[in-house]
Amino acid sequence: MEQFKIQLKFVKDAQKRLLLTYEIFHKKRKISLNLTELMQFLYANESTLDEKTSEFLFFISKVTKKFTYKTNLIYGIVNNNEQLQFFLNCQKNNIPTFYQEQKDWLPLSFSNKLPLTIIIEQTGYKIICKILNKNSLKKSVTRLHFLKDKGLTYLFCNGIIKKIDHRLETFLTRLYERPFIVFDKSETISTLIKRIYKPNKSLCQWETIGNIESLIPKETTPVPILSITYKNQCLQTVLTYKYANQEIDPLNKDKEIIDKETGKKMIRIFSMEEVFQQDLMTLFEKNNLPFLLSNPGDIAKFFDNIIPELKNRQWVINSEVTDFNVIKEPVDLNFEIGSSSNNWFHFEPNCDLYGEQRSLLELSRLIVENQGYIKTKNGFVQVSKSSQEELSFLKQSGALSIGKTFKKKEILPIMMMTQTTSKNVSIKELISTVNSFNVKETSISKEFKGTLRSYQHYGVHWMNLLANVQLGGILADDMGLGKTIQALAYSSLTAKKGTVLVICPTAVLYNWKREIEKFLPKRKTLIYGGNQRFNELKRLLSYDFVIASYGVLKNDIDYLKSIEFSTIFADEAQMIKNPQAQVSKAIKLLQSSFKVVMTGTPIENHLQDIWNLFDFIMPNYLGNKNQFDVMIKDNNRDFLRTKVKPFILRREKREVLDSLPEKTEITLECPLSETQMQLYSTVLDAAKKGFKDANNKRNKLNMLTALLKLRQVCTHPNLIEEFKDLNVESAKFEMLKDKCGQLIDEGHKIVVFSQFTSMLNIIQNWTTKEGINIERIDGTISGKARMAAVDRFQTSEKPTIFLVSLKAGGVGLNLTAADYVIHIDPWWNPAIQAQATDRVHRMGQTNKVIVYKLICAGTIEEKIHNLQEEKKQLLAEIVDIDNASEKKLDFDQIKSLILN
Repeated sequence: MEQFKIQLKFVKDAQKRLLLTYEIFHKKRKISLNLTELMQFLYANESTLDEKTSEFLFFISKVTKKFTYKTNLIYGIVNNNEQLQFFLNCQKNNIPTFYQEQKDWLPLSFSNKLPLTIIIEQTGYKIICKILNKNSLKKSVTRLHFLKDKGLTYLFCNGIIKKIDHRLETFLTRLYERPFIVFDKSETISTLIKRIYKPNKSLCQWETIGNIESLIPKETTPVPILSITYKNQCLQTVLTYKYANQEIDPLNKDKEIIDKETGKKMIRIFSMEEVFQQDLMTLFEKNNLPFLLSNPGDIAKFFDNIIPELKNRQWVINSEVTDFNVIKEPVDLNFEIGSSSNNWFHFEPNCDLYGEQRSLLELSRLIVENQGYIKTKNGFVQVSKSSQEELSFLKQSGALSIGKTFKKKEILPIMMMTQTTSKNVSIKELISTVNSFNVKETSISKEFKGTLRSYQHYGVHWMNLLANVQLGGILADDMGLGKTIQALAYSSLTAKKGTVLVICPTAVLYNWKREIEKFLPKRKTLIYGGNQRFNELKRLLSYDFVIASYGVLKNDIDYLKSIEFSTIFADEAQMIKNPQAQVSKAIKLLQSSFKVVMTGTPIENHLQDIWNLFDFIMPNYLGNKNQFDVMIKDNNRDFLRTKVKPFILRREKREVLDSLPEKTEITLECPLSETQMQLYSTVLDAAKKGFKDANNKRNKLNMLTALLKLRQVCTHPNLIEEFKDLNVESAKFEMLKDKCGQLIDEGHKIVVFSQFTSMLNIIQNWTTKEGINIERIDGTISGKARMAAVDRFQTSEKPTIFLVSLKAGGVGLNLTAADYVIHIDPWWNPAIQAQATDRVHRMGQTNKVIVYKLICAGTIEEKIHNLQEEKKQLLAEIVDIDNASEKKLDFDQIKSLILN
């Protein structure tokens, strides 16, 4: 292209259009731009022109138009897009191109800076922009000419062409049309510097005056400041934020801050401010504090709990409050007992608090008002939580009432539950006896042929103390922790104190006899039962142990109530949970100075259960039934917990048996087959229809029947008489067979629980066909047969399945030879299932125990299982016992389970 040269200039025609006019020279000879003559030139020189040159000249032939300019005929381009393409073609083909500016011809440049000088001047917190050489630009006919095509923008200025972005185009257009532009907002200043100035520093000449960077706001992390003052008996807290040297009120909504010391702008981080504010609110809520701190106890708690936490989080605390002294260590209160005689006792109305005599009634009120804090001469002091509970207990017991007195048997439980003291020597001795519960050991008789774990030894000591002060107790250890061995160890201490009566379910009569023979072989033992039992009535007290069932007790109470036993153990005491039952009324007629009930589930379904147990071991201790009901209705559970705590000994396996193997519970879902689901739907539809048609008297019976049938069809359709001949397979039974078959092949022993004996029959028929070794216990098995079955299971080396009905097998069994437990059907109360599982997962177990619960998905079983999970807390705050329910079967819940 060295043979070519182009000379161009911009002119305005009569219509004020900006025309690009040009002349093209070939070998210093001007080429005519007339279309005909230009085409003739192309054809004449076709052989000597290269391909690019030909393409360029063809482009010229298409875009060049003929114009009249000042009466002269000229050739050029008016279309902006085509003008840009003209320049890009010149650049692409490296054609020497010259631009006429007034009389001078200057080479066209794509690389030089634009001949623009832009001033950016800082003035205070503003920036002023202007073009320095604007006047010379205005003399040019082109001024700032923007060439655009296909989203591209090029700027032509005095023979210089540069590609620019839309921001610079907008900025230059505004700047050219005005004397100057002022930027006084952080957003626009930041955009100017970051989006216009910095990216385009190489395109034109820039001149900055002042520190323009300082005007760009910087994100600065705020520091929270909590200012504390005390005015008008109220602690006032004000939260502000410090950005560098500037403190900001959160109510100020300005997005930017100017540091008055440095002049720098800062951007506020509102999200962090909100986090700090939320953190402070969370601390208040966590400590149960109101946001308005007027209560002295709240203020003390604020300084004691919240301020140290805020300092740990690097908050700045500005406090003008100096007179709220809080004594860090909580204080225990001592309650003094006085006596008017050996049989009547009372509590003194005052106690000593840091050398001050303070009214117990006043302290009780202040503790409630000030959340446990009391103001003394030394400052605020917190009464320990235990003392607060004890004071509340004393108040509810009436001990703070003027003139209130207690008998010895009434004052002893209160001594056990409170920090008591006395100036009376005899009362001191009594208090010392009670306190020995915590400090003295009980020596086990050498007659006892067993070794106790430390927690069992403690249990014996606990019973011994209660017996010494003529009170009773509930031994509520987890299943498998050895309640029987503790009872026998205690009995060895009482060799000369008379006959021990054991009341238990029929199923465990022989278990008790065997345990006595094992641990106290010299003791004479009688199982009081059978048709000939009356022959033994006159000689009962000649035996060391008399063992009787609850059924025999109920029938023979008229004979037994006249006998004074030294100790009575009521085993599996859930048998007497109902105060209206004849067996409950009968056992309360028995005579003994010491009574203990033994159970793993002292509150199986309802709080009234615990009242009935206490009414046996310590009559009237919890008042009569109506008084107890009022107490529960008024939600006095804290009072009840405190009152019963010393007399219930509850240890869980996880607390005391470090060596007990792991227990893993797995819920297996059994999807029903299509046929089994059709049967289930049939029963469900019938149940729903029955509810709607039944009157109120029959409604509950219908619900229980419907619930039973729904559970039966899930377990196995053959359990329902109408479906027996259909031979529909049970998904659950198929899963059970697969699981048991696999485990038997691997050499395991398995315990299978079901509530339906007919289901046990189905399983037994299958095991007989398969040649699988089994043992079985249900309600029809005698006590001796039970023990024989357990012995065979425990000692046999064969893989075995032990079939157990849930109720019959929940007590009196030790099946530690098994390492797998399968529950075929769930029931309302998870405590029953847990009790059954603990026949295997108990002291003496050396293998990891796997518990499978088979649940039919999408059925009543799944709903019951979910309900179990929700209701596992059985008022643990009362007796620290898990795995039970607060309510009896709720018919509304049953109806909801079936209908919804």
